[in-house]
Amino acid sequence: MGQGPGVQESRGPGVQGADRPVIGVAFPREDYVAALELAGAAVRVLRPDADPLPRVLHELDGVLLTGGPDVRPDRYGAATTHPTVEVDEVRDAYELPLAQAALSSGTPVLAICRGVQVLNVAAGGTLIQDLPSQRPSAINHSITEPRTTIAHAVRLAPGTQLAAVMAGQLSADGRLDVNSRHHQAIDQVASGFRVSATAPDGIIEAIEAIDQDTAFCIGVQWHPENFYRTGESASLFQAFVTAAGTRPEACGPRT
Repeated sequence: MGQGPGVQESRGPGVQGADRPVIGVAFPREDYVAALELAGAAVRVLRPDADPLPRVLHELDGVLLTGGPDVRPDRYGAATTHPTVEVDEVRDAYELPLAQAALSSGTPVLAICRGVQVLNVAAGGTLIQDLPSQRPSAINHSITEPRTTIAHAVRLAPGTQLAAVMAGQLSADGRLDVNSRHHQAIDQVASGFRVSATAPDGIIEAIEAIDQDTAFCIGVQWHPENFYRTGESASLFQAFVTAAGTRPEACGPRT
C-alpha cells in the first residue's frame, strides 16, 4: 500500500509549524494524517528517495509506522514463505531501518497494523505469517469494510502505558473494542518490549517498549486512525504527539 491519494505534508490549520511536533510518516493514507493533525502534529511525509536514514531523524520529533503489506519473512529469519504473503521490498528497505533508527535515538514511535509488525521485526522479533491457517480461531481478524466495523475486543494489560493512555475507553474489565484488518501477527516479542494487549484467542494485539528512557513507543495491531472523525482513539494520538513535543533532543537539534 503506497501513499494515499491526495496526501500531502501539513502543519495543521491556523498554527505555525514550529509550534507543533513534527511527525514523520512514510506511505500514509489520509486517515493517518487527519488523526495526527487533530492531535496537534505537523505531518512530514517521508520519501525514501528524499529522506535518507538516519539523518532525517534529526528533523523529526516522532515517527508513525503505518499499515500495509507483509514484511518479507527472511527479514525475521523465516526459512519459508507462506503462499498468502505479499511483500513490498521498497517499504521493507526503508521502514525497517527507520524503526531501528527511531528506537536507537529514543524518538517516540506509534506503530499501526503492519507498523507494529515492522517495529517488532526491527527490534529482533518474529511474526506469524498467516493467522487463518497457522493459528485458526473463531475470531475474525480481518473485516475490511466498513473500516470502522468492530471486529472483536482486546484486553489491555494492567499497568501498561497503553492501558493508561486508553483508560477512558476501557470497559470495567479492561477491554477495548477494536476494528481489525490483518492476517499476520506478532509471534516472538522482541527483547525490550512487552505485550500490552491480546485478543480473546491469545493473538498479540499490542506491544510497547519497556525501556524507561523511551518516552513513547507503542504498537497496535488494529487501526485507530480510522476513528479520527468520532474520537474513540483520540487519546492514543494525543499521547503520542504530546510525548513527541516534550521529549529531549535525543538526536540533536532539527535543521
